[in-house]
Amino acid sequence: MKVGHGARWRVGLGIAGGVAVLLVACGFAGWRALTAFFQRRYYLEGYAPVELSADAVGAFPAAHHLDDVPWIATRESYCQANSLAMVAAQHGIDAPTDHCSFLMGFTYGAVEVPGVTGINPFTDPEHGFIVAAPYLGLERRYYVTDDAALYLEALRHYLSQGYAVRIALDVGVLYGLDEPLPHSDVLVGYDEGGFTYYETVCLPDFLCEPRHLPPGEEGLWVAEGVLLDAVLSHAELFSYPWRYSLTLFEEGPLAEDLGPVWTRNGQSLIGGVPYGPRQGADAIDKLAAAVEKQGPRLDVSQTSWGLEAAVFTRRDNAAYLRSVFPGQADLTHAAELFDRAAEAYAQALSALQEGIAERTEAGQVAAWLREAAAAEREAGQVFLAQGR
Repeated sequence: MKVGHGARWRVGLGIAGGVAVLLVACGFAGWRALTAFFQRRYYLEGYAPVELSADAVGAFPAAHHLDDVPWIATRESYCQANSLAMVAAQHGIDAPTDHCSFLMGFTYGAVEVPGVTGINPFTDPEHGFIVAAPYLGLERRYYVTDDAALYLEALRHYLSQGYAVRIALDVGVLYGLDEPLPHSDVLVGYDEGGFTYYETVCLPDFLCEPRHLPPGEEGLWVAEGVLLDAVLSHAELFSYPWRYSLTLFEEGPLAEDLGPVWTRNGQSLIGGVPYGPRQGADAIDKLAAAVEKQGPRLDVSQTSWGLEAAVFTRRDNAAYLRSVFPGQADLTHAAELFDRAAEAYAQALSALQEGIAERTEAGQVAAWLREAAAAEREAGQVFLAQGR
């Protein structure tokens, strides 16, 4: 059974993470005031937003285009890491997508998706940008406003000053799709009517093909009104306490001790969070229990995409560890564990797509998922040891 585009891509573009998923999904009567309080606190403390000021926005020419940003786009849903890789390259930093994913912890963890039987095999990218930036000699700045005119002026001002601008947006609005799809793209220019951008993920309905092109490409163009709608739709989807946001990266002190990255990624893989949605291996174990319980009644459309993404992300994690840390026995073992998890996910996915006719088949799928969870939990322990 194949899953529709919206169901597959909404999770796959990888915006949602951790507490954010829970807070968006759990706005039931009686809980709304409480969730709104914690939701607002999560965003204001975790995202470190800075209110845009008209005084900080200077004059800018009628049109401008950055010629020092490469265009990186993949078929796989690595929009966040691709965005960071492009910005890093603009600063003269060679940080491939897989390295950005590692520094962000983007593909090192998972979270259950409340209300459906599925997992999101990614972590919150906004936190990831904060963590990763110092290891690239950068500092992340996250600007917000409710003023549409000021927002457009700020985009043009910062682009004219040489900044590649990363934006979080609803790509469903951008391409006229049926469902909202959280996403990340990079603006590289503007004119009087709109903006040019580099698409980061090339799915069938998107206007690009996977590529890694040198700086200077024109990019795609979007009218400023459509861009505003896409950014606002994203903010509304996650109930941000602001309407518009943009992310810049400036040069900063270089961090070299990877200990905190290993520790954070290890914790994300293991889970163990005492509140909110299950995370890491705990989320995978919970999915296994749900598959086992629902059996033939399982809605495969809710489950398949997360497993598809888990297969390719874990295989890529394994390849990254082998490439960057060759000869380190513990990390070679971690790579083997990621491969083991990927294979277990692939077996579970294949069985689900063929259909579950009886509970014994559901039990086998659950066993594969638990095997994957055990492998990820053990990999997390390896990471924690590496961070000590």
